[in-house]
Amino acid sequence: MNTLILSSIPCLESLPDELFYDIFEYLSVRDLYNGFYNLNCRFTSILSSLTNVYGEMITKEEAYSPAFLFFATRITILSVEHVEPIDFSSFVALRSLRLHTEPNRSQCQSIQLLSRLEYLSVDKPRVEHFYYSISLSFFVLTNAFPSLRSCRLNLIPFKDKQQWTLVPSLHILNISIGNPRVYPQILYACPSLDKFSLEFTPHFTTPPKVFFDSSHTSLRQLKLRLNCTTFSYCQIIDLLLSLVPNLIYLSIRGSLSDANNIDIDSLAIILYDRVPKLNKFFLKMAVQESLINTQQDDNYENIQQLHPLFQYIIIDPSTQYTPARLIIQSESG
Repeated sequence: MNTLILSSIPCLESLPDELFYDIFEYLSVRDLYNGFYNLNCRFTSILSSLTNVYGEMITKEEAYSPAFLFFATRITILSVEHVEPIDFSSFVALRSLRLHTEPNRSQCQSIQLLSRLEYLSVDKPRVEHFYYSISLSFFVLTNAFPSLRSCRLNLIPFKDKQQWTLVPSLHILNISIGNPRVYPQILYACPSLDKFSLEFTPHFTTPPKVFFDSSHTSLRQLKLRLNCTTFSYCQIIDLLLSLVPNLIYLSIRGSLSDANNIDIDSLAIILYDRVPKLNKFFLKMAVQESLINTQQDDNYENIQQLHPLFQYIIIDPSTQYTPARLIIQSESG
């Protein structure tokens, strides 16, 4: 019986090539090379024909390892965890690049050569690398990557006259800003932008009372994260929404404002006036305990009547470690 069972189990060699192609898409070049290269002629041939492989570069030296030298021209997705200079000249097929550390100026110059990039992501910077983000954002917003569709950057600085060009390919952008005046500049530079995630740094600079820029008609999804500020959240939200009339999804997350609680009545009016096409809404805001007590007394009904998207209200009281939180959303869950 045991012999019969063992003989019925297909060995690795009997599996079709198509199955290996599917499996190998989920393995890094290091795993592929160490596990299958020179195992036999068949597997070496399969590895040589792969055209969509993923690489993880933890140290500078890995770029010169046998695995990277073998796959370099066929790596389409690359993750880099160091800040040493990189020679990207061999990565001719690269479409997606993730940097786990804010790139230094040397890396920014190298990345500029990757004109076929479609996806670029930079993790949060260390404080000492703050100024480096200026270089990479400049390359992105001068269309150094004409195929770029999705981008996650850190701080984008404000200048009265930006030396940017239009970036028509960019559809998804995730950034942080310290000056609200850079917001319309970004919208103007990215006319095709569809999804925008925007975080304000703590204690950002004074926002203007009004933007005189033209509306951005392509944006459909806006995610805002508002950190500690002395300014009215409603004033900021109204200012930002004044340029995106075709928005259909809005998410707002915020810490406790020094300017007191968010005014829910005013927020509802802003949504009616600024984004009439909105059909999905989410708000999660730290608030003072006084607002929580008031809304509990009113049994939430007042909030629900303010706007048709204020359907589900959750109030979390404060704890020893967290402030009270108000959650308003258009959909349950």
